[in-house]
Amino acid sequence: MAPMIREFNWRQDRRAVLSFQREVYERNFPGFTVDKAFLRDYASQLRRAISSWSEQMWVLEADGELCGFVWVALISTLIDPCVGYIKNVYVVPHLRGQGWGKALLSTAEQWSADQGAAKVVLDASACNQEAVGLYSAQGYEIVRHRMEKGLED
Repeated sequence: MAPMIREFNWRQDRRAVLSFQREVYERNFPGFTVDKAFLRDYASQLRRAISSWSEQMWVLEADGELCGFVWVALISTLIDPCVGYIKNVYVVPHLRGQGWGKALLSTAEQWSADQGAAKVVLDASACNQEAVGLYSAQGYEIVRHRMEKGLED
């Protein structure tokens, strides 16, 4: 059966979405380790998101297995009163390059537009060139750089 996108269901989908976080965070933040406390906090954020009018999630499902997801929220910034902010997007490795990341992004973009957002934004780790390539191919542009400096004790 071909993959399909549907709305996130807490009871049915949370375990799979949580299982994806090890790859998402450890790949995008070298040196970071996903632990039980991180997963508890992430689960708590998911729970809050599903009861909020300003957040939405969809999952990618194939043959009864979750294969990806996208999580978007409406935010306001100092210069934009309503922006769609893609908090997280993920597709399992064996389905990458087949248009499913694009389809998940498109779903989040359409929902954001329907809610009155003027644009959609996301953060991408410079070390994840595969994700940066996907976002660029979908029309996302770099508009600012986030820079970090570690502080030693």
